Amino acid sequence: MKLTCFVEKPMKILILCNKPPYPPRDGGAIGIFNLSKSMASLGHDVHILAMNTSKHRVDPSNLPNLPHYSITYVDINTDITPIKAFKNLVFSKLPYLAERFISLDYVNALKKILSQNTYDFIQFEGPYLWYCIDTIREMTKTKISMKNHNIEYEIWHRAAQIEKNLLKKLYLYHLENRLEKFENSLYNRFDYIYAVTPRDKEMFIKKFGVKKPIIIVPTGIDIPKSDFVLNPDNNSIFHLGALEWMPNQQGLLWFIDKVWPIIVLKYPDLKFHIAGRNAPSWLVKHFNKPNIIYHGEIEDAYSFICNSGIMIVPILSGGGMRVKIVEGMALGKPIVSTSIGAEGLDVKDGEDILIADTAYLFAAKICELVENKELAKKLSMNAHKNSIEKYDNISIARKVIDFYVESATNDKNN
Repeated sequence: MKLTCFVEKPMKILILCNKPPYPPRDGGAIGIFNLSKSMASLGHDVHILAMNTSKHRVDPSNLPNLPHYSITYVDINTDITPIKAFKNLVFSKLPYLAERFISLDYVNALKKILSQNTYDFIQFEGPYLWYCIDTIREMTKTKISMKNHNIEYEIWHRAAQIEKNLLKKLYLYHLENRLEKFENSLYNRFDYIYAVTPRDKEMFIKKFGVKKPIIIVPTGIDIPKSDFVLNPDNNSIFHLGALEWMPNQQGLLWFIDKVWPIIVLKYPDLKFHIAGRNAPSWLVKHFNKPNIIYHGEIEDAYSFICNSGIMIVPILSGGGMRVKIVEGMALGKPIVSTSIGAEGLDVKDGEDILIADTAYLFAAKICELVENKELAKKLSMNAHKNSIEKYDNISIARKVIDFYVESATNDKNN
């Protein structure tokens, strides 16, 4: 008989993450916060030990007021500097992306928590706190899992392939090589692995030889049951995403330089709205084009999406799954994405979203939505239905808790 998450004794779960999960401003934070709060809403005690990084610094007093839910922050400086990058390049074998998260303060905070509490499971959000595994093994017998939001080396491999600057391209390939070795040595050290997509699960097995149990845990969202647009505004397009993230930068540059001129030639009054945080000044200057409106960081992503038209996701590199697509689907947005942007999502081209990988086809798909309101409406309704069936937070949290319960039961019986 299948176990459910409504167990006699609530579980205590510790989650380790290398960025603040709250407020959930980007895909990674959304993934961490949504799953953890949903587990807490099911009656399980969830505590998060999070790095309050210099890049994503938040007010530690600004915490969600939720039952069974708490966060402890540890301030660390993760700023990327040329000197640190050079020292890493010459004197270290670790990828710089991993080395910059090593923190004695974080380890000490973890030791304090483990000395005062006993947990049923400890969950890592991504690979970059790998150095905490030994501390946990020394102090507890608690099983540890890792939810990988991306196959890390693949992001930089794809970024290197489309990079035009030769020196930068060589460095990205070097970083990719180090990340691949890092990931290859790491994943079998966990007791369980969470893959966010079926494709990632396949790569864990075939590429990295993972022998541990792997379950697929996509990033879920709180699905609005009614507040979505059945008759979308086809007179504008928009992009929403973290603008310090290289794949978003590369995708937007490609769209603005290659796709947008085709569209405005046909629709000279069509507006393109861009929103996102931490855009570098050179990228903001690139937004200075006719009919492009840059909003910067916005307070309410939900309202921005609801009040916008056609969503575009021009991702040419990256990995994992695009949470923003799921949010757009839930809010009934007609969406045009590249294949990489839609990678890992259970969607059908022409039914849930539109997919195109060349500048001409990407522009043609947008133009088709501008002109064909019936198609836009069909995509809107299908996408919303798809999001309810496959990406609801509570359903995904139940799946994770069921897995924990079954694993704990199996351990006791063995």
